[in-house]
Amino acid sequence: MTHRIKVIIGASYGDEGKGLAADYFGAAAVGSTIGVVMNGGPQRGHTVETPDGVRHVFHHFSSSSLNGHPTYCAPEFILNPMVCIEEYFELSDLGYRPALVIHPLCRFTTPFDMLINQILLAKAGVHNSCGMGIWETIVRYESSPYALRIGAFASLSLPERLQYLRRVMNEYMPARLKACGITEIPDPFSDLLSDEGLLRHYAEDIESMLRMSTLRTEEDLLHYKNILFENGQGLLLDGNNPETYEETTPSTTGVGRIWRTIERTFTDADVEVCYVSRSYLTRHGDGPLAGECLREDIGSDIRDITNEPNPFQGQLRYAKITSADDLAARALQDFSRCKSTVNRYRKSLMITHLNEKTLDPKLFIHRFDHVYASDQRDRNGVTRLS
Repeated sequence: MTHRIKVIIGASYGDEGKGLAADYFGAAAVGSTIGVVMNGGPQRGHTVETPDGVRHVFHHFSSSSLNGHPTYCAPEFILNPMVCIEEYFELSDLGYRPALVIHPLCRFTTPFDMLINQILLAKAGVHNSCGMGIWETIVRYESSPYALRIGAFASLSLPERLQYLRRVMNEYMPARLKACGITEIPDPFSDLLSDEGLLRHYAEDIESMLRMSTLRTEEDLLHYKNILFENGQGLLLDGNNPETYEETTPSTTGVGRIWRTIERTFTDADVEVCYVSRSYLTRHGDGPLAGECLREDIGSDIRDITNEPNPFQGQLRYAKITSADDLAARALQDFSRCKSTVNRYRKSLMITHLNEKTLDPKLFIHRFDHVYASDQRDRNGVTRLS
């Protein structure tokens, strides 16, 4: 069986249409198909609107779920059982019950990681995080004994699972805060820890997530003809750049880790790496944004109901794309990592939000194998130009 693989990557700061791209490619896939969520965790917000009016913002599940496709959480993905269960019920209310497959080596966020994240943000008075505890989860796994992966956690008895979570709450959390200069948990965060209600509610969510999912390694992907790798964030938020590390995300937002997964798992696969960009730039939180301007300076028709202001990231910020060359060069540099003798790679670019701001997609045709243009919110507005 020849495997057909699509890799979807944000070309800039994220919020660029990766959900639209995943839904577009998923709807066009013929044969068995699975969506793979890779880097980061459910802080992602990938919006899908179907041609018949169904709308959902995906966090923990693949953005091809409305096409009836299961989700695979790769080992790089950070699970959040609370978000997972909440989203599953949201999708169920829409008439969808997506299957979930999880790699046993996935890390998982606890509510205590989230609380640490939010307490530290409040203390610093900055807007460089979504408050979901992604960074704090990584810190816990890298620097403490409280670092069970989901497969090891699932092998514990129910009393052992509760004991582990209680130790994270009562031992790890105070020690982590103390190391950050906080010896007393401030209001209103302390109210959440006044009893074990938060812990028990979380324990119920993680048990529900484990019951509804199966634990499988990456070899399970070989059973599917079509595989949709869906990265979060964008190339300009890659956490591997030491110069911008404090204003980025602690994950690999480019093709590097996906490429390694493909190379060790597949042979003779047809791989298309699609970089997605709005016709203008947006950015959440603090950090540089060249050419930043008011939303109204870009266009009067911009309506972004997915990215509402929140106390951790603040307002969505805007800028014009001043150089098509820079956008293309950024994507092509990332694609240059795809070197292989066993799989076949092609590069493509999708420009979205063309109904809001003009950016000629034909400028990119000679640099990419395929170029897509979108001037609507659903997949019917996507046109392949080359």
